[in-house]
Formats: sequence, C-alpha cells, structure tokens
Amino acid sequence: MKKLKVLLLTLFLTLSLVACGNANNTDDKTKKETIDTKDSVETEENTDKEEASLKDGTYTGKTEGHQGPVEVEVSISDGKIADVKITKTSESPGVAKALEIIPERIKEAQSYNVDVVSGATFASNAITRATKDCLVQAGANEDDYSEKVAFPTKYEGPFETDVIVIGGGGSGLSAAISAEENGAKVIVVEKLGQVGGSTVFAGGALNAADTERAKSLKMTDLNIKTIEEAISREPKDEYEAKLQNQLKVDYDKFKKDGSKGMFDSVAFHALQTYNGGDYEGNSDLIDTLTKEAPNAVDWLIKNGAKIDDELGSATGSLWQRSHYGTKDFPNGTYLINTYADKIEKSDNIQLHLNSKATKLIKEKDRIVGVVVERDGKEYEYKASKGVIIATGGFGANVEMRQKYNEQWDDLGKQIGCSNSAVAAQGDGIVMAEKVGAELIDMGLIQLHPNGQPGTGMMMGQPHTSGLNRIFVNTEGKRFVAEDQRRDVLVESIYKQPEGVMWIVADGTRYPEGDEKIANDVETGKTFKANTIEELAEKMEVPVENLKQSIEQYNKIVDGEKDPLGLQSYDKKLGKAPFYAAKRLPTVHHTMGGLKIDTSGRVLDKNSKPISGLFAAGEVTGDIHGANRLGGNAITDVVVFGKIAGETAAKGE
Repeated sequence: MKKLKVLLLTLFLTLSLVACGNANNTDDKTKKETIDTKDSVETEENTDKEEASLKDGTYTGKTEGHQGPVEVEVSISDGKIADVKITKTSESPGVAKALEIIPERIKEAQSYNVDVVSGATFASNAITRATKDCLVQAGANEDDYSEKVAFPTKYEGPFETDVIVIGGGGSGLSAAISAEENGAKVIVVEKLGQVGGSTVFAGGALNAADTERAKSLKMTDLNIKTIEEAISREPKDEYEAKLQNQLKVDYDKFKKDGSKGMFDSVAFHALQTYNGGDYEGNSDLIDTLTKEAPNAVDWLIKNGAKIDDELGSATGSLWQRSHYGTKDFPNGTYLINTYADKIEKSDNIQLHLNSKATKLIKEKDRIVGVVVERDGKEYEYKASKGVIIATGGFGANVEMRQKYNEQWDDLGKQIGCSNSAVAAQGDGIVMAEKVGAELIDMGLIQLHPNGQPGTGMMMGQPHTSGLNRIFVNTEGKRFVAEDQRRDVLVESIYKQPEGVMWIVADGTRYPEGDEKIANDVETGKTFKANTIEELAEKMEVPVENLKQSIEQYNKIVDGEKDPLGLQSYDKKLGKAPFYAAKRLPTVHHTMGGLKIDTSGRVLDKNSKPISGLFAAGEVTGDIHGANRLGGNAITDVVVFGKIAGETAAKGE
C-alpha cells in the first residue's frame, strides 16, 4: 500500500450555488475562498489491484434521490474512471448544481466512496450509489473501494477581516454583498458544503409594491372591494389608522389618474402585512420592510438577477405583488445564483464552507468575532467592524420548536419541515442569546399547506401558489378559499378527513410535456389524467363531487360570488391533461428570533444595541407577527440583509 498526495483542481460551477475559486493572502490582498480549494486528498492506492481492473465502456446507474430518481453515466477508459455525468436528477435546481462537485471528487479519487456535500447528504449518496452500480457493471470488486476518500476543507489564516457573516443563505449573502459595496472586506462562514441555505428550497416569491409591473394585470370587482374594505374598516390602533389614511390617498390618486392594471402601494403592502400578522408585527420594521421592498428588487436586478416581469401571488400573499425569477432560474435560485456569481468575481468576499460557527467572541462590551469549527478543529475568526448572524430559523429543530410552540397542538417529529433540515436548527439564536440578545415571538411558528407527504418539502407540483388551481378534500369537495392566509388554510386542512387535501390543476397551468410536473408524475407523487373521471378514480374521490368543485370554481371566474370567499383567480379549469397531488401542513417559517432595530442591529434584553452584532433573515423576529404573508420572507432576506451589511460595514 502506498499513499498518494493529490492536489485538487479548483472547481468552477457555472451558475451554481457554489462560487468556486482559489484563495491566498498575498501582499495583504484578500481573495475569495470557496469549496475544497487548496485541499490535499489522502488516498490509499491498492498495488495488489490490476491497473486495468475496470472494463472500458460507458455504463449507466440509477437510484432514488431525495426528490426522485438520479441517473449517472460513468465512462471507463484504460481501466480508469474517465468521466462521471449526472444525466438525470429530480433535486431542486440549486442542490442539483451544487452536487456537480461529487462527480469531480469521484474522478479525482478514482472511487465512488467519497465525502458527500453536507446539507445534501441524501442526494450526494444517490450519486455515489449509482456510480458504484456502474463500477460493478464494469467488473469492479466492491472491496477495492471500502475506504472512504476524504476531502478536507482547508483555509489559510489568520482569519481577520472587517465583517464576518454567519450563514451562506439568502440573507447572509445579501449582507455580504451589501457590506462589500459599502467598502468592507468580508468572510462568510457556512456550516454546509454549499451555499443557499433554505432559500434554494423556497418558492422564490419576493413581495414588493410594483406599480409599473402591475399595469399588465387586471383588477376584479373583488379586488376593488378588498381595497375599499381595507380603507373603511375600524382601525385597531393608530398605526393601522395611519396606513389606512395613506392607502386612501394612494387609491384616490390611482383612480383620479385613470391608472390601468392592478392597484398597489407601499401602504397597502404594509397594512396587509400588519393585519395578516394579527397586529403583532413591529410597525417600524414593517415600514422598513415594505418601503425598501421595491428598492430591493431594483438592487437585485442591478446585481444581475433575472426577474420575471409578470407578478404572481404566493400562497397566502393576499395580493398579486410577488416577484419571481425567470423560467431558467426557478425558486430561490435566481437569488442565490446572482449572489454566487457576484462573490466569484469579488476579491473582497471569502466564502468558507463546511465551517460551523459555534460561539460569539465578546471583548469588553463588543462582539469582535466568532469561534468556527471545521474538520474537528476550532479557529478564531476576528471582525474589526461587526458580525452578522444570518443562520435562518429553527423549523427543523423539533426540540426547539416544541419548547417554544404556543400556536399548534403538536409540532413533534411527525410534522415535516419545508426548509433545509441541517440549516434550520436555530444555531444563531442560541449563540446570540448567550451574549445577552433578546428573543421575541419565539412561539409564533408558521405551517404551510403545501407539504409533501413523507418529507414536508414543498418543491412538488402542482403548487399551492399562483392561480388556476383548486383545493379539495378526500371527498372531492372544495373547503376553503384558495387565496386565504396560510394559517387559515392549515387550520382548514386539519379539519378535513385525514387532515390532508388535494391540489387539482389542468393543462392551462401545466400543458402537455411541462417539465416542472413531469418528474412528479413519473415518481407517483402527482396523478395525471386525460379526463376528470379518470383523475377522480386515481384520487379515489367521488367523481360527481370533483366535477361540482370544478364547476363552482368556473362559475366564480364567470363572475359569480364564491361562497368560500375566493378573490384571486384567472382562467377556468377544464383543459386536459388534469393533475392532482396530495398535500398536508409542514413547518415552514419561525417568525420568532433575535430582536433587531431598523438598522439590523441586535438588541439586548434592555432593547439596547449589542455593539458589533447584527442580524438578518429568519433568525430575527418582530417583523411578521403571528403569521408571515407568503412572499414576505424573501423580501425580508434581501431588505434586512442589505441593511445589516451596510450598517456593519460602517462599524456602527
């Protein structure tokens, strides 16, 4: 046996979640660090094996991944692994791109038994299992690959910079880029082997009052009624009264000017956010969120984001103001891809993956850094201007959510979570509380109606968001207005037989051959039929009930009042093919977290800023109240990430 030292090549993943590059501190110039750079891989080469033990050729392996089938093609040349290609994957676009590192590792190590990408373990293992199958087909002996080949992540110290960001999800990368734009050098520490956090699993909706894009939309009589009722109802407090007055001014101007399309305004967005959160959100934070939302859209576009001009309506958004990426950048990837590309081109942002922050460093009364654990060792990272916590919520931490839960009967392990299970553990909340941070709204935990049975993930189609779909129970009957708040939808589902529902859509939303839904049909997660009768049979619901539900919806589109109160709709249902998928509630967002001010500074138990400590995203609380509107999370991520980065860069 002999040891072979192999220097890994730098991996550049085009439009991936992971921006890769080499990093050295040369002449005090900070370069970006990313995934597995300057790594040494220790392998044991078995000299007893024949040099060409594998038969040349191309082999195909198939196995089940986290979201469906994974197919791999392995090419053997001169008895060696020449190439490994992922020819099919059902993972989310962001995860799938990040997984491209696994084939590179396999080729480098000449073994399928390699380190996986943390945060995407199940999907990574699917690739290695499929590769193993290919090697066995080529004549390999499994014993030849019994020892795992490690890919330790190494970064060069000293780890000193202006701003440290803990967390490489949407809010963390927003903060990093904003801090750099304001003159700071930044190190982002991310505990996973990829960036993106839970943002890559999000639907990607970003709510912002956008009067220009809203011009192409059509406002219905029910939309008008919603606005008028919002203006005229009895205000709960002075803040609501202020928003109502401003909304009236905005709407009167809209009518006087003869404006076309859908009405919207910052005041209306703020009012719906406040009302939708049961009046428990902080008025100053809500004002900041909604006022800066349109600027956040412009900022993303300025930084290269591809955003669709057509506004949508996220589940529970209450209005058609949700911005999405273009079809080439689905879900949260339009956000993460933009940031990854920006970081790849930057000399002032380092990205340290597989690096878990465990403890904030406090000197006197100021936070000056963080302790980071990597490959079993601890390192001190120092920041001269500030530390930004952007570690997300605690939705996947069953013990933590059970401890704080005050809304639901039970949030035990039987309830799934839509976010990254490894990411959504509440790490940042725990660290900050130990240095005196105040926690707020910790008992307010949002469930989403779009959870897939068995996983709680929400990437499947049909999705609850958008238009041109209905929700029916196991008897085939509509039971709730599909555009209701998320908590109302969830409570309504729980009242149905078996506590589940079906989403039903047709060829208007998913034409024949639509790739978004084809995989779910293939894997049996979604039923497809050419007729309503056939669909009802597959769903095992009474066909007459399903027909009546569709007819009821179509009458609403024609102008009849919905007895359930639906206000957002578009086209009739009735065009083949027809689709249906079962859904149940899943933990989606933890509204509670660190208390911050409008500058993104973390506050202590006396509501005073903790010097040097900032936060953004789901790790914070006090913004969304008791219920977050669908589409407000990405807005939060970008708006307060940008603000926290700017404030920290100033050393305030």
